[in-house]
Amino acid sequence: MEQKTNHVFKEEQIDWTGLAKAGIDKKKLEEDGNLDLLLQGKETDTLPLRLKTPVIDLAMDATLRIVKDPEGRPIVEINGVNREKQ
Repeated sequence: MEQKTNHVFKEEQIDWTGLAKAGIDKKKLEEDGNLDLLLQGKETDTLPLRLKTPVIDLAMDATLRIVKDPEGRPIVEINGVNREKQ
């Protein structure tokens, strides 16, 4: 598959296994067109998220965006959306 030139990040830079464990599905992002937005460094559309860890189970609407951490590694930023303000 040819990489799009307008992508700021590459798919292989993202920890998809870790994100899947938290409830963020790469295939779902691909299907709804949000994966391209993420790889371009843009914010996704509002998504229903269910974040799951061994100690937290959180359901919320949010947008996602890839940013660089202090070491320059890409990480996914989650921004909760307040339904009442929409």
